[in-house]
Amino acid sequence: MARLTLAETKSLREGKMKPSDVPLLVGNQYFDVYFGSTHISFIRVSNVQQTAEHEDLAEGGLNGYTHVLAKPATQSGTLTLEKGVVDDESIVKIMKALPPGTRICVPVTIILSRVEGNTWKSVRAWGFDDGMVTRWEVSNLDGMGSEVAIEKLEISHAGLVELEV
Repeated sequence: MARLTLAETKSLREGKMKPSDVPLLVGNQYFDVYFGSTHISFIRVSNVQQTAEHEDLAEGGLNGYTHVLAKPATQSGTLTLEKGVVDDESIVKIMKALPPGTRICVPVTIILSRVEGNTWKSVRAWGFDDGMVTRWEVSNLDGMGSEVAIEKLEISHAGLVELEV
């Protein structure tokens, strides 16, 4: 086997040490919410999550480990949607149509996007098909304050699923 010079060894080592490409991180500020085909702008969406309850089961006589078993879902998820109060007749009509107790029978979809050149590219999407408005709230009204009035809408759903984009 031929001996390598110091420069050749260094070049070979640096070639192997190249870092892999870092995936592009997506900001959380570009998202859209659709109720069926109706787009409503929100400033914040929280509780976009999936959970599974579990039970630990110890096998008789074996104390070294436990089995982790998935339990059936026993409670719904709650999505919180927040938007600034606006003086837009169409949005006001939609929000008035969603008082607590209203069943939402159209698919609700949340799409996370990023800018790619001059176009928007959908990166991830989540949604549910059946839900119910459980709470509607307007932020505190303060005659001495200058904050924007925020309207909150809470929707309980049977489960949020990730959708194909």
